[in-house]
Amino acid sequence: MAMTWEEDLKRIFRPEDVHMGKMKVDPDKCTGCGLCIENCPFRTWEMVDDNIPRLKENWACFSCYNCMVACPVDAISIIEPYHVGSGFWKTYPHPLPAVYPLQPQDAEGNPDEWNEVEKTVYNRRSVRNFSDKPVPEPLIRRVLEAGRAAPSGGNSQPWKFIVITNKALIDEMNEAAWRILTGLHRMYANDETVKTLAGGYEANPNPASYDPRIIQGGIGTGLVNRVSPILLGAPAVILIAADSRAIGGPQMQVGICGTNMNLVANSLGLKATWVGFVATCNMVPSIMEKLGLQAPFAITSSIVLGYPRFKQEGIVPREFRPITWWREGANEPEIEEIPVIPESNQ
Repeated sequence: MAMTWEEDLKRIFRPEDVHMGKMKVDPDKCTGCGLCIENCPFRTWEMVDDNIPRLKENWACFSCYNCMVACPVDAISIIEPYHVGSGFWKTYPHPLPAVYPLQPQDAEGNPDEWNEVEKTVYNRRSVRNFSDKPVPEPLIRRVLEAGRAAPSGGNSQPWKFIVITNKALIDEMNEAAWRILTGLHRMYANDETVKTLAGGYEANPNPASYDPRIIQGGIGTGLVNRVSPILLGAPAVILIAADSRAIGGPQMQVGICGTNMNLVANSLGLKATWVGFVATCNMVPSIMEKLGLQAPFAITSSIVLGYPRFKQEGIVPREFRPITWWREGANEPEIEEIPVIPESNQ
């Protein structure tokens, strides 16, 4: 049965009951340094007359909490996390509570300390503000080796790495991706042309591309307003191209591979983040020719590398969706309660 605009597609492309995240600043702590503004992916914050930042009206915040980790005086806190109350994009339950990592216990359930791997995982953040300092090629090589060593389905190793430090090519890719994504958003924003996108969705359903956090936030307030270049001004870009024939699909394989690279980059004093928008360059033949890419390989994602311009890492809360346990000897599942974390442990 065909999908219709009024009954099916409109719920996806014109979502209602979307509640963007809400943060607040303690004016007694705030020093007006502005790092929360710089570290917001979409520049959702603005500085007001009293030199205290506030969230802009009608700009997207999807509760990444990057503003919190950049604040040197812990002046920022959560009022309400991003959530959608109803419709196709409804978050369940909503809003999901933001919970810091649970305090560790040993095998007997006694209080314990996080080990070094855990500390690395919890403190790692997506860093988007880099210094101009070049990344030495020997360190890039170590990051690449971590990706090459990643596990893959059937040991198929369906990836290919392309390292770009050439500023002219990075700029060319920035512009190409910006043009494509801006065009996409203009179609989305128009009540007539959006139906063309909806028709494409019906032929090849991919709701992730139209999640309000991406289409309204990442593209709508971030890229369209040119908050920063697509590749974030990083001095080094690693494109991860994947073989479309990958066992189980390429996305999972690239995710595992890139996570290895992210963690090793951080261990070397570098910082990194994923940039998936660069995959739009698959639609630009001149760039694909320069990169030497052709089917069955295509850009799936990228990791940008560099030295941080200021502190952007730290532990933040994450959504806590209760876990279902089927324990030995049980006749029914147990759904755990959402933990209450003492403020002193956060």
